[in-house]
Amino acid sequence: MIRFALLLFAFFGLSGLLSARTVRSGTPQVYRSYRPARTTIAVEDKETKDPLIGATVSIISRADTLRGTTAKEDFYRTLAVYKCDRIFRDSVDLEVTYIGYKPYKKRFAATEFRSRIEVKMEVDEQSIAQVVVVGKQIAMVFKGDTTVYNAGAFKTLADDRFEELLKQLPGVEIKDNKILAGGEEVKRVLIDGKNFFGNKSQYALTDLEASDVKSVRVYEELSPEAKRQGNTTARKEKVMDVETKSKRSVLQGGNLEGSIGASLEKDYSGRREIRHSEAGTYYRNSEKGNWRFAASNQKDDNSQAENASFNSKLTPTKQTDARAEYTYRRGDSTTVSTTVSTTVDFQRRRQSSVSRSMTEYFPTDDYALRTEESSGESLSKNLSASLSNLTNIQRKQNVFFAMTDVSFDNNSSLSRNSTSRRIDDDETRTLLNNDSDNRNIRFSTRLSYRFALSKRSSLAFSVNGEYGTQDQDDWQVDTTASVQGLQVKLRNNGDGLRYSFDTSVDYNYKIGENTRFSTSYAFKRSYDRSKMLAVDFLGDPQGQLDPVNSYSYTTDTYSHSLGTSLSYGRDGLWIMGSLTGVVYQVARGERFPEKGRFPRQFYQLNPWFSLMSGQSKRRFTLNISSFSQMISTESLRSTLDATNPLSLRAGNPDLKLPNDITGSVGITFNNAPKARNVWFNFNGGYTFNYIASQRILFLEETYLPQYDYTAQKGAQLSTQTNVEGCYKLGGIFGFSQQISSLRSTVNAGIDYNFQQTPYFLEETLYHSGRHALSFRAGFESGFSSKVKIAVSSVTSMSSYSAQKSNTQDLREMVRARLDLRFGKYFASVANAYEFYCNSNSKAQTRHNVILNAAAGRKFGKENRLGLSVGVVDILNRPDYASTVFETDYMRTSSVSYLGRYGYLRMAYTF
Repeated sequence: MIRFALLLFAFFGLSGLLSARTVRSGTPQVYRSYRPARTTIAVEDKETKDPLIGATVSIISRADTLRGTTAKEDFYRTLAVYKCDRIFRDSVDLEVTYIGYKPYKKRFAATEFRSRIEVKMEVDEQSIAQVVVVGKQIAMVFKGDTTVYNAGAFKTLADDRFEELLKQLPGVEIKDNKILAGGEEVKRVLIDGKNFFGNKSQYALTDLEASDVKSVRVYEELSPEAKRQGNTTARKEKVMDVETKSKRSVLQGGNLEGSIGASLEKDYSGRREIRHSEAGTYYRNSEKGNWRFAASNQKDDNSQAENASFNSKLTPTKQTDARAEYTYRRGDSTTVSTTVSTTVDFQRRRQSSVSRSMTEYFPTDDYALRTEESSGESLSKNLSASLSNLTNIQRKQNVFFAMTDVSFDNNSSLSRNSTSRRIDDDETRTLLNNDSDNRNIRFSTRLSYRFALSKRSSLAFSVNGEYGTQDQDDWQVDTTASVQGLQVKLRNNGDGLRYSFDTSVDYNYKIGENTRFSTSYAFKRSYDRSKMLAVDFLGDPQGQLDPVNSYSYTTDTYSHSLGTSLSYGRDGLWIMGSLTGVVYQVARGERFPEKGRFPRQFYQLNPWFSLMSGQSKRRFTLNISSFSQMISTESLRSTLDATNPLSLRAGNPDLKLPNDITGSVGITFNNAPKARNVWFNFNGGYTFNYIASQRILFLEETYLPQYDYTAQKGAQLSTQTNVEGCYKLGGIFGFSQQISSLRSTVNAGIDYNFQQTPYFLEETLYHSGRHALSFRAGFESGFSSKVKIAVSSVTSMSSYSAQKSNTQDLREMVRARLDLRFGKYFASVANAYEFYCNSNSKAQTRHNVILNAAAGRKFGKENRLGLSVGVVDILNRPDYASTVFETDYMRTSSVSYLGRYGYLRMAYTF
């Protein structure tokens, strides 16, 4: 009996040992290789011995930097540890930071950085006094040169994303899907010190929940590439490090949604359609890379309708999109870094609109007799697809980069344009119908390699290439024109070909610890061929060549550039100056109507200087630069473009290269205890060899011998010439602050711009002046997790003065949004008001009032399923009005976008 009991004990003991060595796949392993961490860093409070989970740990050894956060570990007691498997051959600087504690910094010899290191953090009494106040939470504090935002001082709704939180942070803006801090773009967004997004920082806006954010740190440091290359003089870049509550190693999710509704207005086809949309997304972000999938098919864009988003240019689109992206990364600023990114895009779109415009010419003896009115309708379709791949391999100071991109685009459009022109008592009318189809194919590739020559110098080579084709096929028909010479029935068949090649070599040398010298040479060649064959079927059913609208020309451009630069960077001071000399050679060839080759050569010197001084609390920047503007091929053509007989265009082969000199000065102030951010910017510029249009109005039929063409009565010929006297001045003031009593953020700003532009009336040169002033203000609530209010207002005024003419216009836009969340129920209401008027065209005065509303309910334990109903653009269809000032006329126009509809939407988030 005793032997039997011992046998059972041995059997169960062995089975328990085997089960303890079973991996996740379920396969038993009797032997398991395990390598403990070479260095374990434990972080705790010096007095209380409490573990500080989420502390930021930075390990720096020469050009290598490892950064991460401490994680929870249960041993004999709960610990906060960070484990490092690396072996360092040089000394190691260990830095540990945690909100409310003094930074810990210590240097270790390579042999000392082993086994277990205990870090005792001391409480920073001054920081605690700033962050923890009875009844309040301070929004932001300074930790050295780092700005720390306390997310607990801002309230967001339960299902808000990180973007909604950023809108409330003083000094932080979101423009064009980019994050700006203190007016500078944030280049990298880290999650708990980990690089989840690579160089796609915009993914953090939608992939991270606002409720999971504990704090946001904004600081500046050298890019991983600069660190690896030992380039301490490089300009530091903005980095945002988001501390989360969950401390996840993988950030993933997605959603599925669909909606169905009815359009309450007729579109371009004259029908009211049943409207629907289907969409789905999936994303997975980790330190190793990213997976992203997105697909949608819709007849309208109500993907944000739950938030009752408003847009004065809302238009019903038929659109199909598909996108897949995969990115693989290995490390960030470690010794080896590899990134392979592949993206596939597909898009199909259809859009309709109605436009009207009125052109009033500045009063002269001839132009006072001329007015022009036009209206048009259009329907456009687009089909495009692209495939891109990016590979970046870095090892120590050696970097290899390769990028390939292939795209296809096919678009077609149908349009009708009705024009009425009156000169004195004579009126001409046209009703032009266009049917066009365009196809484009493009392929581009880029290769570069940088390697170290020594500890202080490096050499880089780069090669880029691009190839593309363009095919065009269209009809232009107007057989009802009131003037016989304006009637047209043309079949156009065109094609184009373009390719370019450029290569460069760049040498860098480090002088001392803070200065770097570089010199570079680049060569570029581009070739562009454009050909159009126009056949006139108006008078001949068999068709005959139309020499006016047919052409064939090419442009060969060569450029050589040699540049040198010197940069200095140290302790909040960064200075860089460069000088580049460029030689452009443009060989323009025309094969129709006669063969000819017209080479031109341009020389240019482009100096550039930039200075940045100060840190996050106070920052001063100065930039001065000079750069040239390349002249378009159309401007250099010697033949006449008479596609529109009433608007003739001719180039000027003798044009000189315009050159811009610009400068700007900026000052930024941050006051962390008061959660306030203030900035100023002043800028100006002057253009040498400015290209101005010179227009001649023909009051009777006129033969033009240089082009062998007879201009119709009422036609206008536009040519171009170089003049001097174009300059501009401007300034910006911005203000952002959290109101602690309301726990909300307000922002305001003033923009002013003045520009003087040369222009011609007949043969006489004049100068116009334009003043533009705008005021903007906004309010983002942060006082409740159930109610959110957002209000913004922009008032813009401009004054335009020309020869015997002075015009003012005014635009006011006010937007407000209210979001409610009560348990499983939600509702959103948004209102937009827009007013526009100008002093010369009372008919263009517009009052647009747009009201959108949505309401719904969440279902399930985690509220992942949502059902909502809504109405978009309840009050009136928006008409977008604007005024454009040109050299000799003012055009006021309005565009109608059809957008009123009701819908039922279902969405599931996972």
